[in-house]
Amino acid sequence: MGKYKKYLEPEYGEVAPEVEVMVPQTMDMRHTKEWRAKSDFESIAAITAAMKKCNCYNKLMKVKTEEIYVQLAGENVRVKIYIPADSKNHSVLIYYHGGAYSMNSIEVYEYVHRYFAYYGNLVVVAPDYHLAPEYKFPQGLNEAYETLLWTADNIHKFYGNSDDISIGGDSSGGNFAAVVAIMARNNRGPKVEKQILYYPLTTNYETEMTESEKRYQTGYFLEYNCMNDPMYFYFNTVEERKNPLASPLLAEDLRNLPDACFISAECDPLLDQGLYYAERLRSQGVKVEYNIMKGMVHGFLNWTYGKTFDAMDRAIEFINGK
Repeated sequence: MGKYKKYLEPEYGEVAPEVEVMVPQTMDMRHTKEWRAKSDFESIAAITAAMKKCNCYNKLMKVKTEEIYVQLAGENVRVKIYIPADSKNHSVLIYYHGGAYSMNSIEVYEYVHRYFAYYGNLVVVAPDYHLAPEYKFPQGLNEAYETLLWTADNIHKFYGNSDDISIGGDSSGGNFAAVVAIMARNNRGPKVEKQILYYPLTTNYETEMTESEKRYQTGYFLEYNCMNDPMYFYFNTVEERKNPLASPLLAEDLRNLPDACFISAECDPLLDQGLYYAERLRSQGVKVEYNIMKGMVHGFLNWTYGKTFDAMDRAIEFINGK
């Protein structure tokens, strides 16, 4: 990765005292459905218990929701829409959840979606895209892109402004958001106003470890070493991994993409990937803002640290032009 420059040079500090470093998630590839059901249940229970202690919990429960099924990329996809209580015309955020292309669900991100809707005054669209290894590249990505097409055509029915759509995601969902922005430009699709990238996976093809991987590859929740082919279950070939639609960092042309807000965890093996991609965007004329949440680990957006809410507030401010 030596040919890439970073947007800024991080400090590579240590985990903050309040952070509980969870046991890494390792999916049972022989029993994916059963494993996901158990994992989602445990995650939702833990996150709900933590959120109910927060002052914002009752406010978040005021957000209205609609759940529908939409034909996207040839599959029937569940989409949940979060609508501020006033039912006025609102800016829109499509949010792609993280989980290594293979785990989690929109329920695991329920409070993230509700927070954006309530405090951002946004209509939030959350697709429950199909997961690997059952659905390999590019199925989930194509569903993510067609969510944008569907939103542009239909979100007015849910009090959303089809002329003011932003996209966001975390980790592999951040990869989807970055790539959907490129696809929308290439295909002359709906205009994307802003892209919000939380600790994004920006390349699935590396020939050497980054500094952040060397520093945080194990013991910091996300176990990630590019030399171990961590996304083997998502791709069929090396060429797919090199595809800019899998690895936006490798795309030659990054001009004319939406303004980008990066929000990374400091103690995260993916930190440098985000910094490399941010600098590539900046060097090609894209407006970039970079935020590093000191002492946080990968996945902190799903918990209730002060910086969890700071990270969502910063994205809201960016979307709303502040």
